[in-house]
Amino acid sequence: MSCKINVLEIDARDTNMQSGIARYMDVLDECMPAYVNTYRVIFYRDANTQDVQIKFSGKELSIRHPLNFPHHTLFEPVFAMLAPMLGNMQNIIVKCNCLGLESFVYLVRNRICCKTIGIVHCMPPMPTVSNNIRTKNPFFNMDYIILVAPNGAQWLKYVNNTRPSRIIANGIPKPIISNANPQDGVFRFIFANGLSVNKGLAKIIPAIRRVAQKHKLEVMVLGGGGTKDQVFDVSDLPIKFMGYISDKQKLADIYANSDCALFASRSEACSFAGIEALAYNLPIISGRATGLTEMFDGVAKLIDFLPNGEINVEQYADAMMAVIENSRLRKKMAVLSYSRYVSRYTAGRMIQKTLKLYKQVLGI
Repeated sequence: MSCKINVLEIDARDTNMQSGIARYMDVLDECMPAYVNTYRVIFYRDANTQDVQIKFSGKELSIRHPLNFPHHTLFEPVFAMLAPMLGNMQNIIVKCNCLGLESFVYLVRNRICCKTIGIVHCMPPMPTVSNNIRTKNPFFNMDYIILVAPNGAQWLKYVNNTRPSRIIANGIPKPIISNANPQDGVFRFIFANGLSVNKGLAKIIPAIRRVAQKHKLEVMVLGGGGTKDQVFDVSDLPIKFMGYISDKQKLADIYANSDCALFASRSEACSFAGIEALAYNLPIISGRATGLTEMFDGVAKLIDFLPNGEINVEQYADAMMAVIENSRLRKKMAVLSYSRYVSRYTAGRMIQKTLKLYKQVLGI
């Protein structure tokens, strides 16, 4: 029988946003062998609360606080709540899933015997002409660093990282696709990255508007991160804002009833929305963003960004038209998508590599 491994996942997130890190934790929790026990400490930024609320629920310690609350002031009381549980454990790994929480991870390591892993889930901002001060590596004292995509290595190089690192791509279990697409003559696009400005939905509205003049379509937008009334003038378009989807079956049904996935981010690492699009056999249209290009190259229609940073709207609209009008192209892209998922982004691959790293770090 294998030794018990206890993993403490640390994260901070906004309550109204679709979280890829939450998806990452769910997959690990669902697919890891029984001898791996996973616990979570999540700091939730909640626009609907004026108070700090700390409570255990199952294996999660949740800390809800107002949006601009200095959550670092809660590190000591949060650790005090964890200490009795951690004191009875062996083979503990504490993982930092969010830049800004590494101080809490180091605090835990100073109080108990454990190993630490930092995870680069996204591509952190790189320096600009007006911001050329070299940033200190927040993961400078981690025992190991996980990169979910190769582009994270650029950031580690920039911050002069000296800690060992390894690329372990995200993955999801193979979905069971049971729903058939509605036969109503509507072509359905899914945009699963929410309303955050950096995800780029506003940039492709002109392309959607152009295509909607010729074809009957619907664009389903999943996730939060912004206010559509402040950002988008889409009253004339068939865009359906679905909001944050927490129900797994509902999320699966939306993907299963979609015909094509849209992406417009300027930067991504290993997008779970991208993996889901691949796993659900969807044709994909995406900007040539860091991370997404690596994920979709040779599979999707990749759209150039213009010198001013805007996405090429005409090229994007042409790609949407081609996918709608050419059934042979759609089928080919669907096959390529699923092939890429099977070869790179299954939960089995992620679990195998992550478990191997856990044992290496713990020396067991």
